[in-house]
Amino acid sequence: MASTLRRGTRLGKYRLESRLGSGSFADVWKATDTVVRQAVALKVVHEDMVREWGRNEIEHEARIASRLDHPNIVKILNADWIAGRFVMATELARTHLGAYVRARRSPDVALRVMRDVAAALAYAHERKIMHRDVKPENVLVFPDGRFALCDFGVARFAPPVTRNFTDVGTLGFIAPEQAYGRPGLGSDVFSLGIIVYHLLTGVLPTWPFRWPLDGHARFAKKVPAPLQPVLRKAAEFEPRRRYASGEELEQALARAFARAEAPAPRRPKKKGARKKAPTTSPLEVQAEVFRKAHGAKLDMRFRCHRCDGAISEAMSVCPWCGSKDNSFRGVTNAPLVCPECERGVRPEWTACPWCYAGRFAGNGRPPRHDPRAERRCTKRGCAGELRPFMRYCPVCKQKPRRLWSHAELSDRCPRCRWPVSRDYWHFCPWCARREPRAGTFKRLRSRRT
Repeated sequence: MASTLRRGTRLGKYRLESRLGSGSFADVWKATDTVVRQAVALKVVHEDMVREWGRNEIEHEARIASRLDHPNIVKILNADWIAGRFVMATELARTHLGAYVRARRSPDVALRVMRDVAAALAYAHERKIMHRDVKPENVLVFPDGRFALCDFGVARFAPPVTRNFTDVGTLGFIAPEQAYGRPGLGSDVFSLGIIVYHLLTGVLPTWPFRWPLDGHARFAKKVPAPLQPVLRKAAEFEPRRRYASGEELEQALARAFARAEAPAPRRPKKKGARKKAPTTSPLEVQAEVFRKAHGAKLDMRFRCHRCDGAISEAMSVCPWCGSKDNSFRGVTNAPLVCPECERGVRPEWTACPWCYAGRFAGNGRPPRHDPRAERRCTKRGCAGELRPFMRYCPVCKQKPRRLWSHAELSDRCPRCRWPVSRDYWHFCPWCARREPRAGTFKRLRSRRT
């Protein structure tokens, strides 16, 4: 019986460093090629899979992927049997699309995902190779900003349409005809269309996939007009109304991007024509009234990417629409940003004061006095200072013991008891509690701290 794999285990010339993921078919490790001193991702097939499927089926992924040489398809560097295990070494990515928050926060990044993966599918489909499991976890993100499709382990050469196959794929992104065992090249196109719609809107469409889908208003707001019909056709329920292959999708995207990026022609202004006043929703009016009255004192100088309402960097969610995907990269006044929540941090901090996961190495210098701080950390020996609404000490990661208060916010959230605006906010920006309408936060004057 083969030994258990753990950090430091040697498989031939590879030394395992850390486990990146595990699935029913294989484990994926970050490893070092000790010959060329290169970091790689090493896929190690489970031994029970080898016994169940045999060498030919296990080697199938390597044979398929070895025929594909494209910048948007993850390249196999080596495939071999080592100590009774089948291993494949590939390029080491930064992360996968399912964990890449920038794709959900930026429409430009989401559309670049579609362009890159469509190019990968076009290349594979031209060679009559289907992927059959296009999902966020199989789209890898590389440090150079490139998105590449991986895991052709369930791929097959495109079959005749009359033949049935086992319904491989991932629930939520699988094409309807694939669920019935009749996949085609267009099934990969459907999966990609659903992924991009989910990135753009935060909504994962479900059966019967009739347009307009849930979240269509956000979709129409974020996607340039020439690209909207292309994405809609890619995610069509009926295969005959969808792009038949990645090649067709890539060509349609190229034409749509060319129209979207072309300069708009100038139209002569009509004399005497009056401009129509832009229509605003009651929520937009409410958010603007609050911003003018209280925004400066609450440091709400940023805008939500979804609803354009005023928000502050300290808020976990937008108090107007509840969005959790706001990024402050490029707009914060801080010199650095947390790699997890993308809020501003200072170089001497060792932890993000806004999110639980944000921990990093500081510059080793003692924290300088923060003029915006209102409290000091209560942990003995800690020199951390706390700005209003910090969730953690930026030096030792301890939670503040006292609840925060603010002169501009006279109410408190019933769940987290942090200060809120009873008359304006629709969500608690600290714990994301949703209220059916503004004005339902319970006043707790007698228990203010």
